[in-house]
Amino acid sequence: MKASWKPLRGPIRGLALILTLAVGAASPRALADDAGVFRDLGPLRGLNGKTLKAAPPADGAAVVVFYSSECPISNAYSPTLNQLFDAFPPPRVKWFGVCVDPDLSEADVTAHARDFGLKLDVVLDRRGAVARKLGATMTPEAYVIDGRGKVRYHGRIDDQFAARGVRNAAAAAPGSELKDAIGAVLSGSPVKVEYVKPVGCPIPAPAKDEVPTYSKDVARVLQQNCQECHRKGQVGPFALETYEQARKRAVDLASVVEDRSMPPWKAAPNVGPKFQHDRSLSDHDVQTIAAWAEAGAPEGDPADLPPPRTFPHDWTMEGGPDLIVDIGVDFEVPATGDDIYRCFVIPTNLPEDVYVSGIEYAPGNSRVVHHLLGYVETKGLARKRDAEEPGPGYTSFSGPGVPVNGDLGGWAPGCRPSILPDGVGRSLPKNADVVVQVHYHPNGKAEVDRTRVGLRFARKPVRQTLHWNAARNPDLKLPPGESNVEVKATWTAPVDVTAYAVAPHMHLLGKDMLMTLTFPDGRTQDLIKINDWDFKWQYQYYLEQPIEIPKGTVLNVTAHFDNSSSNSRNPNRDAPQLVTWGEATTDEMCIGFIALTKKGQDLTKPGEKDDLNEIFRAQNDEDRQKAEQMARDKRKPKAK
Repeated sequence: MKASWKPLRGPIRGLALILTLAVGAASPRALADDAGVFRDLGPLRGLNGKTLKAAPPADGAAVVVFYSSECPISNAYSPTLNQLFDAFPPPRVKWFGVCVDPDLSEADVTAHARDFGLKLDVVLDRRGAVARKLGATMTPEAYVIDGRGKVRYHGRIDDQFAARGVRNAAAAAPGSELKDAIGAVLSGSPVKVEYVKPVGCPIPAPAKDEVPTYSKDVARVLQQNCQECHRKGQVGPFALETYEQARKRAVDLASVVEDRSMPPWKAAPNVGPKFQHDRSLSDHDVQTIAAWAEAGAPEGDPADLPPPRTFPHDWTMEGGPDLIVDIGVDFEVPATGDDIYRCFVIPTNLPEDVYVSGIEYAPGNSRVVHHLLGYVETKGLARKRDAEEPGPGYTSFSGPGVPVNGDLGGWAPGCRPSILPDGVGRSLPKNADVVVQVHYHPNGKAEVDRTRVGLRFARKPVRQTLHWNAARNPDLKLPPGESNVEVKATWTAPVDVTAYAVAPHMHLLGKDMLMTLTFPDGRTQDLIKINDWDFKWQYQYYLEQPIEIPKGTVLNVTAHFDNSSSNSRNPNRDAPQLVTWGEATTDEMCIGFIALTKKGQDLTKPGEKDDLNEIFRAQNDEDRQKAEQMARDKRKPKAK
């Protein structure tokens, strides 16, 4: 393992849904006759960029109700639907209200749902894709889908209306047909009436925007957001550099951008401050790809193509790195097997303390390198672990597995170099070791990797050092079989600080996480929300603008975990076990990391000390002592 360095010179659309089985528009009677056909609605587009999963639980049902904010009958049924929601609540029954208004903005739809108190999850369907797939023609029109994905009932909600604008004088109990159908599905009984003609307003004609083409619209999106990984020789399993490469995967592209699994950017849109290097697609770009796929993936005029994007072959940081950290070995990755989390220990041999202002990772083999994390270690503990394990480096699933002095950021496909603002740096003490954790993902054939990290030293005086702290809950307990366990954690700022980045962290059972701030004056601010946690896609999210955090501000973390057999990532899926805090793959964590500097600190002044980490350690020691005392108090026998 080695590091080379050079001395400094100078001072330091609507929506297009992709169905597993495409179902064309059909008459209501045909759909009633065809009620046993499997219908996988896939991901649905909800409000605020939320992706909704329509698949009902195996022992439950999904209810899909088409509505229009401009249909009086639709609006009149809002209280009835809320009553049914309360009678058959989630999670056993999933409720979706599909808004088919083609000309309403998302803000308008949100306001309408709020005004009418809708409890259903709202789905946006400007282009009428959901309606066409299920064959809906009216609003309101309801569908009941069982746990096997079969439509068991569709049609009217009840008989409150005899015709458009005409109420029945003596209507049956509210929710009769729909209520009976849901009850039958949940009890495992046959649905007596599978179809009743709905009464209401015809679904309005969908928006007819100009059809996007590959050359004019889609190629730009793929260049800017996908080709970083999806080009020859990179980590993406296929290239997206030509029309033909994109055309044959148009349906798949629409599906993965709609559910926002690609490009890989887990931060939920419209929640919290803006982040640097945000790779997520805008709603407009998602709708562009969806509409293009729905229209048959037209190529358009090749003259409209943007110029090809060029990618760097070496370091992209201006002037290049001052220190290149090389894992020092051609590491062999087998063709098959489990993912590998390998930590390589690299001595820097620096003759003096330095501050790092820029970090750029260069994976040696993007076909198998999934992500990278870097740490600074000064006590030789990582070297000891390396020596105890055969081969280069050592295995550690969650981080380096030893106490560290600080971090050196990380890399995942599409990441750009991390550059701190002038006056802020990361401490890299003389003779420190750099620990680089590489997550390898075998791809079917033996590969070799030699990853490097480029570090750029601060060119201007560093006044403040970046340190990480976190809200964490080491007392978490996840009972076996529970699919939605809520875990909370808090951390209180002991001094005035400034936040530069956040990093949610869980293991394989994590579902979602929200990080927020509560200021001393009672104000709150969202920092980040992850709606669909995936351990394989975790990042450090750097803020576009730092956030001032006064002393006494509370960092709040709320997370949910799935320790049931329905979680495909559960390492004990066949027989779920009680899971508690720990470093192992089968353990779990709940941590909301935050990167901070001490406000007002000026390390250029004589006698000024970088004491933020010491303040954090003292706070952590005090919190631990309080927790231990509380545990002792609980164990004391109560006086009789």
